[in-house]
Amino acid sequence: MVSKARAIRIVERHLAEWPARGGPAMVITDVAPHRLGWVIHAQSERYARTREMTDMVVGHGPFLVDGVDGSLHMVHATVDLESAEWIEDYLEQVRGIERADPLRSRIAELVDAGRRLDALRFVRASAADLGVQGAKEYVEAVAAGVPVPEHVRSRPPVRRRVWWRLSGPNPLIGGPLPHEPRGNAGA
Repeated sequence: MVSKARAIRIVERHLAEWPARGGPAMVITDVAPHRLGWVIHAQSERYARTREMTDMVVGHGPFLVDGVDGSLHMVHATVDLESAEWIEDYLEQVRGIERADPLRSRIAELVDAGRRLDALRFVRASAADLGVQGAKEYVEAVAAGVPVPEHVRSRPPVRRRVWWRLSGPNPLIGGPLPHEPRGNAGA
């Protein structure tokens, strides 16, 4: 797990580049643990000092520092940080963790009870986009106890993207960031 101090340094390194790209100087205003790592909120340094609405930077969401690899992501400002929908998308697309197949357990129950035709009907009703042949292949794979072929798996609807990768994995999770003295590692 990436430490809180390390996550802060990763975001601070990113924020240090904002003025060079025409943005205001930014500071971290809040850090909170999240099931994916660390959620870090930032705001303009001027707003943090004055609390004047005219000094506030709007339209950006919090940063997410992945707790596994230290990669940095920006989360959309309107996202509910605890909502499972975007978290499942993130786990699948960033970490490569496959989603649980919501149909498989019910299909297995029907097949085990000798109700293969009902299993086929259930697949057709639940994933009409598969077609008859796809539904048959799905039921046969579950009955045989093997993974459902990729071309047959029903996919959840594509939702709008709510996070953006800002950096790849930070490979020196236990060591210093570039241009950082070795004595500060893991602080």
